[in-house]
Amino acid sequence: MNAAELSQRMAAEAASIAQYLLPNGKKKSGEWVAGSTSGEEGQSLSVRLTGAKAGVWKDFATGESGDLLDLWAATRSLSMAEAIREVKDYMGIREAMPEREKKTFKRPQKPKCQAPKYGVKEWLNGRGITDETIAAFKVAEQVRGDKTYAVFPYLRDGELVNVKYRNVAEKRDMRQEGGAEPCLFGWHLIDPKARTVAICEGEIDAMTLHQVGIPALSVNAGAGNHQWVENDWERLDRFSEILIFFDADEAGKAGAQELTRRIGLERCKLVTLPAKDANEYLQAGADGEDFWHAVKEAKPLDPDEMRQACEFIAKVKAMFYPAQDAQRDPVLRLDKDLDWFEFRSGELTVWTGYNGHGKSLMLSQVLLGLMQQGERVMVFSGEMTPERQLKRTVKQAAGMDRPTPAYIDAIGEWLRDKQWIFNVVGSASIDRLLAVFLYASKRYGMRHFVIDSLMMTDVPEDGPGSMTAQKDAVRKLCDFARRNGCHLHLVAHPRKGADESKGPGKLDVAGSSKITDGADNVFTVWSARKDENDPDVDPDKPDAAIELQKQRNGDVQHYRQLLWFNKGAQQFTSTPSRRPVPYVQYHGEPVVCQ
Repeated sequence: MNAAELSQRMAAEAASIAQYLLPNGKKKSGEWVAGSTSGEEGQSLSVRLTGAKAGVWKDFATGESGDLLDLWAATRSLSMAEAIREVKDYMGIREAMPEREKKTFKRPQKPKCQAPKYGVKEWLNGRGITDETIAAFKVAEQVRGDKTYAVFPYLRDGELVNVKYRNVAEKRDMRQEGGAEPCLFGWHLIDPKARTVAICEGEIDAMTLHQVGIPALSVNAGAGNHQWVENDWERLDRFSEILIFFDADEAGKAGAQELTRRIGLERCKLVTLPAKDANEYLQAGADGEDFWHAVKEAKPLDPDEMRQACEFIAKVKAMFYPAQDAQRDPVLRLDKDLDWFEFRSGELTVWTGYNGHGKSLMLSQVLLGLMQQGERVMVFSGEMTPERQLKRTVKQAAGMDRPTPAYIDAIGEWLRDKQWIFNVVGSASIDRLLAVFLYASKRYGMRHFVIDSLMMTDVPEDGPGSMTAQKDAVRKLCDFARRNGCHLHLVAHPRKGADESKGPGKLDVAGSSKITDGADNVFTVWSARKDENDPDVDPDKPDAAIELQKQRNGDVQHYRQLLWFNKGAQQFTSTPSRRPVPYVQYHGEPVVCQ
């Protein structure tokens, strides 16, 4: 348990801890007041006992302040590490993991070197490092032949733990003592009572930050090597705030993410500088005020899933007052735009309807409308060969029963960059489908994927475990859609109905109720199934209907659209005229689709 976590635990027991540390104090208006950290009677020091600032204290006579962990160290004249050990013992806190046997390392001999007089001093001064800073870090100089090396001693608890040698003329000529302990550079200059520290990538960056007043440590082997964490783990416990000053390159960003994950997101902040690193910023003319401003602006590395609600207000406002040129999600388009429904990214739509009522035919026409609006689609139909699927698509795209060969070629060219087929006839696994869909989404920017139907996947329809398997499959589909900004269309069959004179409801979908519970939208497709040879059939009466049974994120929750059907064009229309529309215009000879 690190200092930040321990401080929170102490705040929950602020009253008893304040009384224990300052027995001569008195309770007054939600605070514990005393004379000073040494416990004299008086009212110059106050400790907040309740609320969001429970445990925060200030001595108005001396200006000292902090949290209860600071108060423990101050009243008992302890270092922060000693205070943490005492508090854990007082509160009965035991670490969950047993202490591992510590590794043994070779302690280096004191290197043969001298105080910087020539190359090293010149080199560091040239990078803005003062003689005082060089002396504070005990940097030395070693000359070997015609090469000059800066010697960086890693000092900790009065002991030489490691040594790094850097050729001042060649950055790649760098080494550490063999067998030495990986640890942080600069420990000997960190105040034992400090609660904030910076960690950076290089020794010169640590020297830079120290020079401008920021207590700093440096990793020993670059942003991607964290072997030192295990060895300095307990020493880092006492810091409630750790400032990450890693380089502004890809390696630095990745290293910062990994480091914060290991030592605690809740106490780390990423400092962003307008330069590659701290020393480069110093050389560009930055002073202490500039560095402290960057610290003030540092952001915690919150988990990607954690966002402030106010970040979304602009989008909320746009929903109330959309801009005239705002980009809309594609609408449900048949022979015209049915703009009571939009296909939003990150959603799953379930299509259902009795066998023979045209749900797959309807979905095929809907996809043409999506492609006409600029969307790319991929279709898996385990029941139909690609050519049979496309024969229906070609009729619908042309708006006629038998387009000419040249027109079919034109449709093929139009489809070339818009539709792909998952070329498996028979069953396919959900995992394989999603793997191919992910590739298609990343490489080709596809946003609409069709699984027609669930029974043609490896998800069991019935039997032991089938309900759980169906629930897990829908969860996978929903997760895929949301993570990748896609829209998934799933055809799911309903239970057999006693009366097919009206369409099924969302509760009639066969299998687990989680199929429609998990879906964002549910459509049912119904056909009147008229007898074409019956002279009493009224041609003006609707042939079919598409009904929105559920829409989680839209304004319209339920809508029934009556439709008429053009058999030759295989199209549903919104008017009794049954006039088809050509989704692909044909005006001449296209390039032949191969």
